[in-house]
Amino acid sequence: MYGTISDVCTRESCPTMCGGSRYEYLWQDGLEYKKPTRLPAPQYMQLLMDWIEVRINDESIFPSSTNVSFPKDFRQICKKILTRLFRVFVHVYIHHFDRIRELGAEPHANTLYKHFYFFVTEYGMVSTKELEALKDMTERLLEPSNRRAPIPSANAFRQ
Repeated sequence: MYGTISDVCTRESCPTMCGGSRYEYLWQDGLEYKKPTRLPAPQYMQLLMDWIEVRINDESIFPSSTNVSFPKDFRQICKKILTRLFRVFVHVYIHHFDRIRELGAEPHANTLYKHFYFFVTEYGMVSTKELEALKDMTERLLEPSNRRAPIPSANAFRQ
């Protein structure tokens, strides 16, 4: 989803990884960024994708052999991955939804988000507090009468 808007999400246009004025996301990976650090949105998202790739390719976390058990903290690792991915949705929907719409990608983005939302809520993978950032939009998307109705302009979600 980020790739769709990467041409308009730049260090200049998005100097912090945020979702409106209420949500700012700091990067911390325990290695290069030991303390929570404010970063431009594109840098945060690139670090996030790299961080996720390392974990997914780590056989001790995601074993490819059926003879190897998943780690005891597997659920916590997945929760962290999914929470951070949710923050990408927050940023894209709040700051770049007009671009998604301009590209004709709104139905795809909404379907992707709904699948993600249903999964993380069904399995309790992202906290209710974290989900608050897109609560109003999510409610509109999930209303039976509005399932085919377009979402209002992204400006309606800026806070």
